Amino acid sequence: MRVADQQLFGSTTGSLQRIKERIVQVHEQIASQQRIAKPSDDPSMFGQAILEKSALADNGQWIRNIEFGTARVAVADQTLGQTQNLISRVRELAVQARSDTTSAQGRVTIAQEVRQLHRQLIQLANTEVNGQPVFAGTKTDAPPFVLGAGDAVSYQGNSESQSIAVGPNQTTQIVLPGDQVFAGATTSIFDDLSNLLAALETNNGAGIEVGIGDLDEAIGQISLAQGQIGAIANRLDQAYGISLVVSEAIQKVLSDQTDTDLATALTELKLQETAYEATSQTFSRLFDLSLLRFLR
Repeated sequence: MRVADQQLFGSTTGSLQRIKERIVQVHEQIASQQRIAKPSDDPSMFGQAILEKSALADNGQWIRNIEFGTARVAVADQTLGQTQNLISRVRELAVQARSDTTSAQGRVTIAQEVRQLHRQLIQLANTEVNGQPVFAGTKTDAPPFVLGAGDAVSYQGNSESQSIAVGPNQTTQIVLPGDQVFAGATTSIFDDLSNLLAALETNNGAGIEVGIGDLDEAIGQISLAQGQIGAIANRLDQAYGISLVVSEAIQKVLSDQTDTDLATALTELKLQETAYEATSQTFSRLFDLSLLRFLR
């Protein structure tokens, strides 16, 4: 075989190998639906895809944070609604007890129901989500409100507000600390109920009257907290909507960068297979001609 034949055979063999490798690559792209799966497929685009995937992961974490915060806010809102109803019921009982027609024994009987409501309020204030109290500030390893001697209740949480990351360099508060809600600047609700209980049990009409005024302030304080929780819920809802839009946009970019265009891939596969067949035929003819020369 002459040198020219060897070069031609080598060139044709190389072409066959390259076409075969491309056919395998296109098959993989069609099967995986990924046009770029490794750096060698497109080094520049692969690097950009890594950055996009990192941004998508960050955004996914913010979405999970928002979902976590939204769950806590929803529970807090529900709890405050129940607290508002409870305090309103206590006020109804206090108004009944204030009446001159209510006897001392009647007020003691009313005190028994108020005490039950007082204990229910402690349970509400210690509401948990996934084992963590909602109204403990950032000290979530123990119930924030503890019943002591008599009807005294102490706060064991702290005054810090829980916050979560909802975007790049963006955080938002997700709950209110319990001392702000139940022992805020306006009035201490547990102290109010404790004082009312004492007035009921000692048949102290003036004390009951004061208690009614305290309960009005407590209702206003809970209403304020409900408004704040509502505002937090709105912020979380807005952040969630933005995060979903961002996530969809990043996924679209990634898809455009790395996903296989099936129609294009099938067209290329057909072209490569045709090229492989033509090159194989050329190789066969060259081999036949070289064999004839050799036989001469």
